[in-house]
Order: sequence, then C-alpha cells, then structure tokens
Amino acid sequence: MAGLLTIGKVARDAAVSVDTIRYYERVGLLPKPPRTPSGYRHYPPGVVNRLALIRNAQRFGFPLKAIAGFLRVRESGGKPCHDVRAAAERMLDAVDRQIADLVATRRQMRKTLRSWDAVLAHTPADRPAHLLERLGARRP
Repeated sequence: MAGLLTIGKVARDAAVSVDTIRYYERVGLLPKPPRTPSGYRHYPPGVVNRLALIRNAQRFGFPLKAIAGFLRVRESGGKPCHDVRAAAERMLDAVDRQIADLVATRRQMRKTLRSWDAVLAHTPADRPAHLLERLGARRP
C-alpha cells in the first residue's frame, strides 16, 4: 500500500474534515478506499484532486447529489459534459429569477419607506403611526 494516503493526510491536503471525507464516501462521491488489515483507510493520491473537484462544483452551486451523479456517469465511461452544462444553465436561470425577485422586493421596500416617511411627517410626535399595520394595506 505504498503511496497511499491516510484519511488524516487527505483531509489536511484537501482542506476538508475527516468527517467530510467519510460522508462523501457514504453518499457515493468518493469510492470506498482499500483498508489495511487493521481497518485503516488508505487513499490513492488522486483523491485530493477529486475532493477539490467536488468542493469547487459545490461552491459553483451544484448539489452533492448532482455531483455524485455526474461522477457516476463519468466512472461508467459516459460523458456527462452536456448534462453538467445544462444543469449549470438551470442554476444560472434560477439565480437570475432570484435576482429579479430581490430587485422587485427592494423596489417595494423603498416605496414603503417613502410612504412611511409621509405618514410620519403627518403623525403627531405623541401618537403612534402604526407603520407595521400598513404593510398589508393596499394604500401607499
């Protein structure tokens, strides 16, 4: 088992926790490594690159389940490139929708604040303006 890495060394080199490595094995992101007679895991050097790939894909926004699926296709001799590209496109579309929703929310919040400013300008200092109650109201 020369050249193989312990789980601790892999974790340090990949900047992940030992628990992350074990979890990735359980969910199929990493193949089960060979074990020593005493039960210790020993990993091939390429596992650090695989962990970097997984972490980078996760940071991009791919869910772990999707990453595992892409890797299974690759390991069975398939080419998941078009599926990866299509999934990334769907994620970008979702981000664009979220941004549009946030912009609309910001616009509404600014409108509400302007409305509240007008209410506060006409509310005596010793009286409540009931701003929160106006959030559901149809009037500005």
